[in-house]
Amino acid sequence: MKKDDLTQVKNIGPSRMKLLNDSGITTIKQLDETPLEKLAQIESIGEHYAKLIKDAVTEYYGKKPEKLAVTTASGKEKKVVDINGNLRKRIKVLNKRIKKAKEDLKPLGKKKYLEAYIDFKKRSNTLKSRLKELGQIEGGLSQKVKKKIIKNVDALNLTLKNAGKKPKKKNYKKLSQEIKSFSKMLRDTFS
Repeated sequence: MKKDDLTQVKNIGPSRMKLLNDSGITTIKQLDETPLEKLAQIESIGEHYAKLIKDAVTEYYGKKPEKLAVTTASGKEKKVVDINGNLRKRIKVLNKRIKKAKEDLKPLGKKKYLEAYIDFKKRSNTLKSRLKELGQIEGGLSQKVKKKIIKNVDALNLTLKNAGKKPKKKNYKKLSQEIKSFSKMLRDTFS
């Protein structure tokens, strides 16, 4: 094990080490110098684990963890971090639900649903590419826009969850229409 292997720090395993390395943090010293807020914004680390990691780094260097680390972000900053985290989580769930709906609604052996399924699949692929774009420009969006997107993601998630497992034309049409309107809203947001 190397001297600066991040997995020597408590609460960091190989997957978190990879996330940290991808974010430009490759040494324990860099980890110690990284602000808590920046650490909390790394995907799948969040505020809770960021605090635990910062305390573990402090212990690694033989110092006692500061109790002040618990309240580093102001209320407004915390709210911004929460909204960003919420948006990422909900988009991740939406992508999983779209994938599951594609599998569940495959019209196996039923040609009469094939055209509706192909339309649904095209629209969902378009939406996935727009969600990728959203992930890339997320920082430039206002909190109001992010809240609107979260609201629409939740509505679409609910529709996908209730889509059922049996192919029916009305299911395809409803899903395609909701995906189309959400995709259009995202496109307008990017413009």
